[in-house]
Amino acid sequence: MNLTNKHIKQFKKDGFLVYENLINSQACEKINTIIYKLNKNKKAFSELDLNFPFSKMDKNKKVISIKNLKQNHLVNKLIKLDKILKIGEFLTEQKLKIWYKKFYPKYAFDGDNEVYHQDFFYHRKKGLNVKNYLQCFIAFHDHNVSGGCLRIFKGSHKLGLVKHENIMTRNGLSKFTIPASSLLKISKRCELENLELKKGSCVFFTYNTIHGSSSNASKDNQNRMICQMMSLNADHRISTNQSINNKRTKREVEILNKMISTLKKLNKKPTAG
Repeated sequence: MNLTNKHIKQFKKDGFLVYENLINSQACEKINTIIYKLNKNKKAFSELDLNFPFSKMDKNKKVISIKNLKQNHLVNKLIKLDKILKIGEFLTEQKLKIWYKKFYPKYAFDGDNEVYHQDFFYHRKKGLNVKNYLQCFIAFHDHNVSGGCLRIFKGSHKLGLVKHENIMTRNGLSKFTIPASSLLKISKRCELENLELKKGSCVFFTYNTIHGSSSNASKDNQNRMICQMMSLNADHRISTNQSINNKRTKREVEILNKMISTLKKLNKKPTAG
């Protein structure tokens, strides 16, 4: 797939661009083997930082990062990391670097949904502009609606940063999501697209692009990966990161205490019969 200025215009208009056949089928299978083996050997970890209360709960290890594992170099080669950077730099017209990458093994009849959100909401107070970021989502199986493919609100990046609320998922993960009432209004302005990516294809999108996915209700696994990029000379402020973590931890404790208080009240009520 040869990129031209037409693709840059499309990316700026829609907030995302699908790039087909980034990785061949054989490389995808090698990656799947590596990731499933790591998950089986309990190399997966909580999606959120471990200093967050919700992230310390059991059975929420749904994400795999290979940065510090011996398979890192091989995976970088298989996913064509250098090419991903070049495509990203072409679309954003700036030099980039990879700052984080992670896998989501969305298993058959088990993989959870991803709440609708903008990634920049998580990073809005870390000292950088939304234009400093870009991410690439890669499919290592054929993705479809029943399997929980990525869904994007086309052109939603032009809405700016939308208000989010803090929720707790069924796995005990704390996440930010856009309220349903807001999504309903957004859906009238921005078309919601199902990105049924073919194996080895990917999509580049901005940090303000609203996206999410349903749970995997199919009999097939849908392994996926996120490569997060930022401007070459940009970095997060460490002190700011810690401040954000502390505030988020405080909010999570408040949510948990409210849940416990509600359960105690319900437990005191007499049952029928």
